[in-house]
Amino acid sequence: MDPQATWDVLLQAWSKRNWNEVAELSESLLDWLAKGGFPPETNYPKELGVDWDSAVALAACGFAWCRSRNVLENEHGIPADVPFSLACTKCLDDGPKSFDDATQTGWSQIEYYPAGKAERFIGLCPACSQRASKP
Repeated sequence: MDPQATWDVLLQAWSKRNWNEVAELSESLLDWLAKGGFPPETNYPKELGVDWDSAVALAACGFAWCRSRNVLENEHGIPADVPFSLACTKCLDDGPKSFDDATQTGWSQIEYYPAGKAERFIGLCPACSQRASKP
């Protein structure tokens, strides 16, 4: 196993919200580290040492694995432990404060978006959904 390549691909999978790949890669890296394998450089180009890299990799992989499992196990891909805040991907309007309210008011394509600064979920508001469906 190449832990650096695995770490790099894990970060890419997280940014692309590929939760199956996040779960698989984080679990592989956790297993590798548990067997005494050397850690990836987590803060390249800063060299902070093996102890730092190992601690960061263990914490990040544990978090990534848990979060990906929460997303994958929810029928709507909504992790229960994340506060719900929603914005439209097209017009940036704020959405309702719960998933149920959002779907009941016509929001669609709602997905977890961990890279968001203020909003944790993105989707299409009713107005943008309607505009998108018109020929």
